[in-house]
Amino acid sequence: MPDILMGVSRAGLKESGDPDLLVVVLPYTCPASFMFTDNFFKAGSVIYSQRLVQRKGTVRAMVINSGNANCGTGKEGVKHAEMMGRKVADTLDISPDEVLVFSTGVIGRPLPIDRVLSAIEDACSILEPLDLERASRVIGTTDSFPKFDFVRRGSLEAFGFAKGAGMIDPSMATMLAFVFTNADLSHATLKALHREVCERTFNSITVDGCESTNDSFGLIALGEVRADPEEVRRVVGEVSLSLAKKIVEDGEGATRIIKVTVKGASIGIKAREIARAVARSLLVKTAVYGRDPNWGRILAAVGSTEFPIDPFKVKVYIGKHLLYNGKPHPKAESMAKKYLEEEKEVEIVVDLREGRKSWTYYSSDLGYEYIKINAEYRT
Repeated sequence: MPDILMGVSRAGLKESGDPDLLVVVLPYTCPASFMFTDNFFKAGSVIYSQRLVQRKGTVRAMVINSGNANCGTGKEGVKHAEMMGRKVADTLDISPDEVLVFSTGVIGRPLPIDRVLSAIEDACSILEPLDLERASRVIGTTDSFPKFDFVRRGSLEAFGFAKGAGMIDPSMATMLAFVFTNADLSHATLKALHREVCERTFNSITVDGCESTNDSFGLIALGEVRADPEEVRRVVGEVSLSLAKKIVEDGEGATRIIKVTVKGASIGIKAREIARAVARSLLVKTAVYGRDPNWGRILAAVGSTEFPIDPFKVKVYIGKHLLYNGKPHPKAESMAKKYLEEEKEVEIVVDLREGRKSWTYYSSDLGYEYIKINAEYRT
């Protein structure tokens, strides 16, 4: 892993008292591509960092606070994000235009900026090699486990860390994700790769259908290895999908990952939108939680989009068990129920039987614990 440094500190933003501030310092200025939530109610840190990325397209350092979203706090929130970036820049003697700022946590609480700036100074004074697991823990909120991964193919590497468990729905999710590769990529190639990978990973997951105000996903190229572009796409995609699936696995109160694959579509957007409809369906999610192979709920979601289907041609599988192909197959339901009871990742396959396009969405089941976590989030 290249010589990336990090500093960890406490600003008192988490009720637990755990570390809540992370500074990440790259060995040099690197080309970077970032995607942010398209929610119009954006956090101050998103507004600030989005402006920098659009202007520069490079990054040297990042500062991330957890426990406070710095959102819904007026123009002061953007000013506080700027102050955080400048504090890192002044302490490390780097350009403030290359320090990005990210926040996650409760909406509507003013950032205690004096404590945050003091914590930034502390973090910058105790830099150490990047620890992906620890970095993920520091930026986590309702996460129950850290999310990180590392992939090496010869001299080519991709690695990253993320957070996210609730308020998860595209664009992206209530999540922060930072993926690095040691590949040497032009900024144009990096942006195209980033967009492609994001669509198939972080933009294809959902936990609760709720879009965030703070979600951000960055891809940073360290430029140390020349590699085949297709191989770079594979390793970056592998790490990104791994992190995205960990977010779904950690969905608040979740007990199952749901993999929804729609195939046999005439066009890609149709496969994607139908997969999304099934993955977001509360009725499908609660059926999986109850281990109920209720294929009727799946078909109702399939038919709910603006894209027409032929109900007499569609096939529906849970695992390998065919439950419907223009008519029901009730004898398969007992095996499908057993499959739902035994597997931690369950697959729903919908075959439209009209073309060759496909899309996969990842979701989680939905049970009582989700309500408890979110009903008591601020109380």
